Amino acid sequence: MKLSSRSLTVVAATAGALAVVAAPAAAVTAPVRATAATSVDGSSGAFTYDPTQLPVGARLSVTAVYPGNGSSIVTLHVKGAVANRDYGAHAHVAACTSSPLAAGGHFQFTPFPAGSSATDPAYANPSNEVWLDLRTDDDGNGTAKAVVPWQPGERRPMSVVVHAMPTATAPGSAGTAGARLGCLSVGF
Repeated sequence: MKLSSRSLTVVAATAGALAVVAAPAAAVTAPVRATAATSVDGSSGAFTYDPTQLPVGARLSVTAVYPGNGSSIVTLHVKGAVANRDYGAHAHVAACTSSPLAAGGHFQFTPFPAGSSATDPAYANPSNEVWLDLRTDDDGNGTAKAVVPWQPGERRPMSVVVHAMPTATAPGSAGTAGARLGCLSVGF
């Protein structure tokens, strides 16, 4: 199967929004599907909801690579965030807006069934969701990489949300990571 290659589009910084920087296409070793939209009118697709914890001007970059083996490799780069800080981050079901809740819940490859919970570890886990927790360095830069054993089909994640805490794994709280600090719309 031959896959096409596309790289992320650069999103310009706007007041109240995060700047998005794309990884150069030459650095990619497998086909890329993730994209981000460009806009300079305030609807850039990237938002910060708490500038004290994820400053305006911080940069987020997401790359999703789909190698021929049926897996997905998703990488998040953060630059200019708070130094020496832990963040949780996950792929979410909807695109970002100025409302922190607009991105919906975590994208789950196998959605939790009726009568279960989004925090059931059988569904809220790093094999069924895309978890991209990271710790920033002295300059506020960090990278996270998730490899999941599936590729999105007709149902796709639409964004990556950065959270205030690392992702919990205990029953009843699995997948939770505190407040939503920022969001980047990504066309997986």
